[in-house]
Amino acid sequence: MSKFLKTVNRRGIAFSVAIAAVFLLCAGCSTPTTGRVRDAHLLYSRNPEQRQITAVKEFGPFYERVETAAGSERVSYRPFIHTRITDGTTAAKRLEFFWPLYASNRRENALSWRFLLCFGVDDDTTDPESPYRTWLMPFWFQGHTKQGVDYAAFFPVYGTIRNIFWDRVHFVMFPLWVEYDRAGFNSRSVLWPIFSRTTGSSGSGFKVFPLYGQMERPGKEKTRFVMWPFWTSGTYTDPSPGKSWMLFPIVGRVDRASESAWMVLPPFFSVAHGRGKMDDYRKINCPWPFVRILDQKDDHKRVFWPFWGRFYNDSGKLDKCWVLWPFYSSRFAERAGMQERSRSVFPVYYHSESLADTNQDEVYETEIEAFTRVWPLYSNRADETNSFTRIPDLTFSKRNSVLDRNLLGMFTLYTRGETTEPRQIDHSVLWGMLRRGYGDRRTDTRVWPLYSAKHDASGWYWSFLGGLLGREGKGTASSWRYLWFFGGIDEDYRSGEGIE
Repeated sequence: MSKFLKTVNRRGIAFSVAIAAVFLLCAGCSTPTTGRVRDAHLLYSRNPEQRQITAVKEFGPFYERVETAAGSERVSYRPFIHTRITDGTTAAKRLEFFWPLYASNRRENALSWRFLLCFGVDDDTTDPESPYRTWLMPFWFQGHTKQGVDYAAFFPVYGTIRNIFWDRVHFVMFPLWVEYDRAGFNSRSVLWPIFSRTTGSSGSGFKVFPLYGQMERPGKEKTRFVMWPFWTSGTYTDPSPGKSWMLFPIVGRVDRASESAWMVLPPFFSVAHGRGKMDDYRKINCPWPFVRILDQKDDHKRVFWPFWGRFYNDSGKLDKCWVLWPFYSSRFAERAGMQERSRSVFPVYYHSESLADTNQDEVYETEIEAFTRVWPLYSNRADETNSFTRIPDLTFSKRNSVLDRNLLGMFTLYTRGETTEPRQIDHSVLWGMLRRGYGDRRTDTRVWPLYSAKHDASGWYWSFLGGLLGREGKGTASSWRYLWFFGGIDEDYRSGEGIE
C-alpha cells in the first residue's frame, strides 16, 4: 500500500511539474511600455490617455495585446487572422478577420462593415426604421434612406439605387433604360448614353451622343456639343457672363467677365488670366502636365514635372516642395498655434516634427512630436518626455495601418523606449523574450523562459524557469519559491517586515 501511495505521489508531482512546464512555455511575454505614446494604434481620439500605453502583452510574433490609460485595447492575432480594437470611454469597436476579407466599425449603435465586395452601413442597429444600406458590388443594392424610402436593385436587370453619386438611379435592363435625379435635374436615357432628355427646376436639355447635345440652366448657362468631343461651346450669363468654345484637339477659347484663356492642342497648352475681382489670377500649362504655373491671391504653384514643383503662399504659412518626383518632398505648415515640418526621400527616409506656440508669442518653442523612419531599418517617435524606437519597421505610414497591425508589426524584432520623468530606459528583443530595463531606482531583466529579475521601489525578485527556483523580497525580508507552487518565508518576513 505504501508503495502504491509513493507511486501515486511521484506521478502527481511529475504531472504537476509537466503542467507547470507547459504553462511556462506557453506563457506570453510582457513587453515594456516605456516611451510608448501614440503607439496603441487604437480608435483615433484626441484624448491623450488613449494614446498613453499602460500594458503590452505578446506571444512571439503571433499575438499582441495593447492597453491604454483610458481603457482602450487592441488585440491582434497574426498574421491576418483577427484584430479587435475597443475604446474604453465610448461604445466603439473595430473588428478585422482574415484581413482584407472582413472588417467592421461600431460607434454606439452605428455599424459599418465590409466582407470582400459586400458593404453594409446601419445608422442605428437598435432602430428598425434607421437608415441603412447593404450593397454587394456591383450586383445587389438595398437600403433605407433618411427620408424613410426603401430601395432595392439587381444590376443590370431592374431596380432603384439611392445616394450613390446621384440622388436616385432607376434602370431596366441597363443600358436599355436609365433614369436618374440629381440637384434638381431628372434625366431619362434610352440605350445609355446615346439618347437622353433632361428636365427639372435646375435646367433642361437633350443629347444624341456623340452627334449632338445641349443643356440650359436658366439664368446661368447654355452649353452644347457637336460630334463630341470635337466641338463644344457655352454661353454664360451668371455669375460671370461670357462665352467659351473648343475645337478639339486644335484650339479653344474662354472669354468671360472673370477670366480670359486660350488653349492650343488642349489640354496640353493653355494660358489664362483673371479679370475684375480675379485680376490676380494667372494659369499657364506649357505643356500640361509637365509645366504648370498658377497664381491666385496669396497662393502660388510652380510645377516642372518630374524635376521640381512647389506650392506656397505669401504669408509664409504654407510651403510644399518636391524634387525628382516622387523621390524627395518637403512640407511646412503653420496653423492654429501649431507648426509642422516634414521631409522625405521615398521610399527610404521620412522625418516630421510638430511644434507649438504655448505662450502665444509667435515663437514655436515646444516640441509636440518628432517622427523619423529609415525604411525598412527603423523608426523613432518622440515627444517632450517619451521616445520609442522600432527595429526593423516595414510600414510606410506614420500612423499604424491595418497592414501593420495584422502583418508587418510581427517583423519588429527590437524596441527601445525611454521616458525622462522618471528617467527610464527599456530594451526589448524578440517580442519581449529578451529584455533589459534600467533607470531611477529600477532594473528589469528577462531571458525568456530561463531567467527574470526586477528591482524597484516596491521590492525585488529573481526567478529561474518561471518559478522553478526564485526569491522575492523587500528590504531584508524575502521569500523563496521552488517547483513553481511551493515556497518558504524567512523569519523577518513572518515578523511583519515582509512584502506588502
